[in-house]
Amino acid sequence: MIVTSYLLLLLGGACQGLMVSLDGILANHLSLLEVTFFVHGIGAVLLLLYIFTRGGGRLRMGGAPLYIYFVGLLGVALVATSSLCANRIGAALTMAVSVAGQMAASAVVDHYGLFGVPVVRWSWRRLPACGLILGGLALMLW
Repeated sequence: MIVTSYLLLLLGGACQGLMVSLDGILANHLSLLEVTFFVHGIGAVLLLLYIFTRGGGRLRMGGAPLYIYFVGLLGVALVATSSLCANRIGAALTMAVSVAGQMAASAVVDHYGLFGVPVVRWSWRRLPACGLILGGLALMLW
């Protein structure tokens, strides 16, 4: 099951890398808000079609704290910033800087158990791995 999770994450990462490139191209023709609208609008339509044809026909909301539903704002920020930056610094560097930001934010969330996630305390054993990621980013920048 863990191997499957890693493979799915690799596939998701590849999709995100492709999406950043395509969003950047789309941003040459549309405004950032229009790109973000189309990305999320098409995704919403496809998901609603799936829910109503395969998922039992009901869209259920509830159980999670209200603030959790604002996660869509983070998706909007991600698409808008990556669309803007892909044209300026390239898709690979956009993704590398994004990964560094994701690593930092997720380490804080894990360490403090924010939003009710299980606490995974920062350990100095993780420093070399983070250093390698940041070192790779530095090599891409210079």
